[in-house]
Amino acid sequence: MSYKNYPTVSRVVFGRGSFNQLADIIAPKRLNTKAPFIFLVDDVFKGNDWMTSRIPLAYKDQLLFISAEEEPKTSQVDDLVEQIILSHQERPSGIIGIGGGTVLDLAKAVAIMLTNKGESKDYQGWDLVKTPAIYHVGIPTISGTGAEVSRTTVLTGPDKKLGINSDYTPFDQVILDPELTKDVPKNQW
Repeated sequence: MSYKNYPTVSRVVFGRGSFNQLADIIAPKRLNTKAPFIFLVDDVFKGNDWMTSRIPLAYKDQLLFISAEEEPKTSQVDDLVEQIILSHQERPSGIIGIGGGTVLDLAKAVAIMLTNKGESKDYQGWDLVKTPAIYHVGIPTISGTGAEVSRTTVLTGPDKKLGINSDYTPFDQVILDPELTKDVPKNQW
């Protein structure tokens, strides 16, 4: 019988207040001042200064609020990738996902599609991604699907709901800060 050895997240920071280390964590990964970090943030935090004021925006970094009302779609991934490419002169230094499973799956998929040609629906399945994703960080704000540690990014496509399952899907870094999950309403568990 043969077995497959799957990669997982190689770096995890855990602890109350660890989100405050984000600037130090991503600084060495910045390619240059024109290569932004793109922050995909659950739109539940729009207007929440406690959260947004701690996101370390610098240079040409961009913060995009993402609705998590629906499951992530391949068309949404492709639209985000196009928006990022058209808005910036250089490929981003990284994608930072801050939110629940929907936002984290979108962050992983966008990171993959910034280095792989075609549409995201072309990569739904097993081991179809051939080029590593750009640097990507996951910061969960709710406990749930485990999207922060899986090698899958589940997307609803035009024909099917299926993951992009790849060795390049797992985040390069995860920040697990209990401060970000402690006030989640019980009806969201």
